[in-house]
Amino acid sequence: MKHINPAYGALVFSLLSSNALLQVAYAATTTPANQDSLRIHTGNPKKASDSLFSYTVEWRVDEGKLYHSTGLSFLNAKKIDPAAPNAQITKKLVTAMKDGMTQLHPDWRGITIDQAQDQAELKIANKAGYSLTNITVKDYSNQALRYDLGGKHFNAEGVQVAFDLVLAADVEYLDNFSVKKSQTASQGEITVTIDDQKPIEIKTDGKTTRELEQEIVRQLSGSQLSETPLVAGVIDKDKRNNKPFDGSEVQLLNLAGKSVAIDITDPALGILTKFKFRDEAASFKVAESRIMIVALGLISFLVVGYFWRKNAKKPT
Repeated sequence: MKHINPAYGALVFSLLSSNALLQVAYAATTTPANQDSLRIHTGNPKKASDSLFSYTVEWRVDEGKLYHSTGLSFLNAKKIDPAAPNAQITKKLVTAMKDGMTQLHPDWRGITIDQAQDQAELKIANKAGYSLTNITVKDYSNQALRYDLGGKHFNAEGVQVAFDLVLAADVEYLDNFSVKKSQTASQGEITVTIDDQKPIEIKTDGKTTRELEQEIVRQLSGSQLSETPLVAGVIDKDKRNNKPFDGSEVQLLNLAGKSVAIDITDPALGILTKFKFRDEAASFKVAESRIMIVALGLISFLVVGYFWRKNAKKPT
């Protein structure tokens, strides 16, 4: 039987091992589908006029670029059959997001958006090879909305939450057709509920959005008032969907609950609800896999070097 050079054998072994490790590393760096998700339980609008509702989802291709899509609708309580199920609103919102994603190349569409059958509930989730970075929901229709992660705790999943109360007039006001817009809320209530805990209720009468946010922080354990937005605003082609940050928002950076609900009855108010997902997971996995590859390369080099030196010392 022909003798095989030990150095050659070690080299072959190293190459085969490297190929196997590369396959493992590739699998390790691919974000699995449904790793990140958000469920939105919708309600019926309370305003008897066309009111904007939009939600923007941003995601990242593993080791790649960021992409986003917006679903934009206008809801009117007068145009909705009160006897019809709330699911009709959900269907409209799902359709709006799917329409928004048609502007992206199919390879860039990194999310799925689905409605639970005949339910007022939609689910946003990542596809394999993509990860969610943030979601912003803008509601000027005064829906009762509830959000959850499918039974998971927000803090355990590393998802941070923010409420930014805004004046509806900032979207509805037209310089050429309206009188000077109001700088305060009109009359109504804000109700915030975490899981099945006792709701906090705040009267809005004549208060500024910052004053209302301060009241929420005083009553809502674990919340804080921040002058820096949790999620940077995306500039939309539709100017009606653009809302510059007004200088303050309520943030829940370590929310232990599994669901959060908010209901506003004041027609002068809207709300931006923001969710920030972990964005470092893919980078960590990539770094981890590269360390593995470098380590194997070093081991292979040492093995080949050892056998080469051993072979070189043999008498000729």
